[in-house]
Amino acid sequence: MNLKQAKILITGASSGIGAATAKAAAREGAYVILLARNSVRLEQVATEIRQIGERAAVYPIDLTDADAVTQTVQQIQQEVGTPDVLMNNAGVGRWLSVEETQPEEAAMMMAAPYLAAFNITRAFLPEMLKHRSGTIVNMTSIAAYLVWPGATAYTAGRWAMRGFHQALTADLSGTRLRTMLVAFAAVRSDYWANNPGSKQRIPQAQTMIPTLTPDQAASAIVHGLQRNQREVFAPFMLRVILTLNYFFPFVTRRLMIHTGYKRSAAAAIDRSTIPS
Repeated sequence: MNLKQAKILITGASSGIGAATAKAAAREGAYVILLARNSVRLEQVATEIRQIGERAAVYPIDLTDADAVTQTVQQIQQEVGTPDVLMNNAGVGRWLSVEETQPEEAAMMMAAPYLAAFNITRAFLPEMLKHRSGTIVNMTSIAAYLVWPGATAYTAGRWAMRGFHQALTADLSGTRLRTMLVAFAAVRSDYWANNPGSKQRIPQAQTMIPTLTPDQAASAIVHGLQRNQREVFAPFMLRVILTLNYFFPFVTRRLMIHTGYKRSAAAAIDRSTIPS
């Protein structure tokens, strides 16, 4: 895909991977459409893009609100047109065990990324199908392939994104629309500061996989779009681990659990109180 003059819509574009991808795509000549809840940060990203002579449009929105998504998509269609690339990147969530997670927080971690991606994909899909062109990029995480202790609801949300991607890909079979799934391991971003305590639960096995910067992650995404890739995994060591997981899942499962978060003795369940 040639990104020059392409319209690329990115959700979760106010920081991290989303913001870095917007800037990287703009440097390739793309017209970027930025969506997120934080209007101030969106404008900051847009300003940086405009300073290099490229175009950026900003639409502050809560993507988990289906009615708001419908209205905003109609506005985008009128003002910008149908995107050539729809990148579902929005997502939230702390790494917590089940009993540490409030029900409303668990619902939020499923609403973004999964329902946010569903809402905006559903809203744009009729026009994309009519145009018979476009690429839908779905962001997930290594957590959609490997699991570790202490991040239950977060992990479930990323598996939901992987399932959504695979089902959508099957559903679009026979159309001219393409899909691309993206998964990274650890990325150096504001996520860790915004979700205190999560970084401490990264399994020690993660040290085998280099940490990416947002710019490196963005470069991998842009490169994947330009080459029409179906999947983007980075860095290379992540592919090695996922290959090992494919052939020897019991090995990677034990590794993630053994090197992962351990419950304190005080938090552990007293199994003697559980009826047999």
